[in-house]
Amino acid sequence: MSVPDSIGQQIEQDIWTWIKDFVTAANEFYHYKFPPCPFARQAVASKTVDVQVWQTGNVREFIRNNAISMRDTPSLTTRVMAFPPQTRFQWGINDYVEELNAELIASNVFLNTGVAKTTKSRYLGSASKEPYFIVIANSLEAVLSGAEALTKTDYYKNWPAAHYAHVVERRERMAKQYGIQSPPERPSEL
Repeated sequence: MSVPDSIGQQIEQDIWTWIKDFVTAANEFYHYKFPPCPFARQAVASKTVDVQVWQTGNVREFIRNNAISMRDTPSLTTRVMAFPPQTRFQWGINDYVEELNAELIASNVFLNTGVAKTTKSRYLGSASKEPYFIVIANSLEAVLSGAEALTKTDYYKNWPAAHYAHVVERRERMAKQYGIQSPPERPSEL
């Protein structure tokens, strides 16, 4: 499948609208006290977020290349990659993202899969009203410090235990397992 540039630009705009109207907006789930991502508004204002739209080629290569590119772009803290809805059903896609995490966490990149709720895919062949499938690459350090700050608030109060375990505890566990390695201490010189 190939996506014309004009459709790709519309998809990118859809994702930016989703970020503005959903991700950074106070949400009913949090009793309008928090947005789904309390740190997104500042990241967008600081221009440390970008959007990449898959248009053609191997989805896994696209994810890998964009995750590595984010790693190599220190000014970015978040990259949202957009795909057709049916991509989330591609065999092994979530396992592939987890394998990339094992490789890239040491480089301060953490990936999550999901859907861009409130969007309607413009990709050809998408059923009406299906949201885009997304892969989000974040700076691991920023996400971990943000999560730690949020534990001091009511942000996680209504999260189901299974969701908290999958998102927060999984990320912490993977960060410990594959995390950024500190260089060994040098013996002090006399």
